[in-house]
Amino acid sequence: MKLNKPVGLFLCGGGALGSWQSGVLAKLVDLGLDFDVVAGFSIGSLNGAAYCYNKTGELGGIWRTMKPGAVLKFRPRYSNMSLELYQHYNDDFFSKAGFFLQDRLAKFSLFSNMPIYSFLNGWLSRSGAAFKRNVKFYAISHAVEMKLPYIACFDGSTGGGPVPFVDALVASCAIPSVFPPVVLNDHGRNYHLVDGGVMGIATINLNIFEGCGTVIMISNTRPEDLNFTGKGFFGHRETKARRMLALHTDKVYESRIFIKSKPDVHLIQPPENLGLGVFDFEGEKCARAFAIGEKAADKFVKHLH
Repeated sequence: MKLNKPVGLFLCGGGALGSWQSGVLAKLVDLGLDFDVVAGFSIGSLNGAAYCYNKTGELGGIWRTMKPGAVLKFRPRYSNMSLELYQHYNDDFFSKAGFFLQDRLAKFSLFSNMPIYSFLNGWLSRSGAAFKRNVKFYAISHAVEMKLPYIACFDGSTGGGPVPFVDALVASCAIPSVFPPVVLNDHGRNYHLVDGGVMGIATINLNIFEGCGTVIMISNTRPEDLNFTGKGFFGHRETKARRMLALHTDKVYESRIFIKSKPDVHLIQPPENLGLGVFDFEGEKCARAFAIGEKAADKFVKHLH
């Protein structure tokens, strides 16, 4: 394959849309791709952890049997923090007012993060501290107090950092007003870590892949999602999430120009509407998205030959 090494992998967030990303990743691995550096946020961090532990072959079965109750367990909670978002996806009054309201509502979360902890402790932690692959892994969350991405690095194992491995993964998935933040004490100061897709005074960039010859970036959104309009009771939340994810993908991809080693950067995005939303943790829908991801990966690899 026409890949200059070392090879990096960046995995974007997207909740249930990550079933598509899982399909892409699982197929890429099946077709022989190996990665030296992996980074991800939100569901991307979980898929990245699966790669580190050589468990991508299990992802299809997990998504096929997925049920909303396995992820979303209603348990309201208050956290004394203020998100204070810095960037907006547009500058009109209603957008700004919506983000102002979200800042206030972010102190409240609707669902418990314990199902995610239980799943990860059972699926990954019991495999031991050492990764099954020789890979450096970055789990990206957002530190509310710093208004900056918080990047937890794990070099070949789950140890060595100020934040435990599973905590780093759960924090990366802590969507404000949905899941509670993970509190980290770093050098005597407490930080609230939330979903890595949150934008503060700076966004995630691809500088962590400095030295790589190739970077493969797998997004869960399409360019059309910048103008996505959701329907139904949760339509507003879906609209906001999809637009933010699409904007995040653009910002991260644009940052490739700042990598001094100038790697070849390949962006893989869904070729069609996946037919599910960020919070549609329905096994049948997720299995279909997973299959679409497998086909996209197969097409991508054929293009490389």
